[in-house]
Amino acid sequence: MLLQPRSPIKKVVNIMPVSKAQQKATNKYIAKAYDRVNLTLPKGQKDVIQAHAVARGESVNGFIGRAITEAMKRDSGGTSVQAAVEASERTEGGGGILTPVTLETATEAAQKTGETLSAFLERAVSTQASRDALSLNMGLNPAQSAKDE
Repeated sequence: MLLQPRSPIKKVVNIMPVSKAQQKATNKYIAKAYDRVNLTLPKGQKDVIQAHAVARGESVNGFIGRAITEAMKRDSGGTSVQAAVEASERTEGGGGILTPVTLETATEAAQKTGETLSAFLERAVSTQASRDALSLNMGLNPAQSAKDE
């Protein structure tokens, strides 16, 4: 008796068509809860990324999100921009030390100079403190003149 290999069992799933109302509700939720990014890649790169993600048990979206988060953490000297924003929001009575826009600007400037975010901020604060000291010695309050402009 010759044994024949079994054919793979195919699971049949009856999928109900999605109504237009359900599609609209889903799209509304996604627009409210998520930001979208349109990514353009060289031909063939999408397949390479998809294979890489599948090999690690991730979706392409999950893999790309993780890759971006890890790169931002690495580029900012070990602190992700999001983690720094969250940390700043937990201090100063919840008011935050840096706004997300200021933090992003500082991160970009640090990258341009090849510094970690913390080294850049330390240098920027030190430089500004020296400038403020000179202004105060001349009888000018730099914080007051900045508010008046």
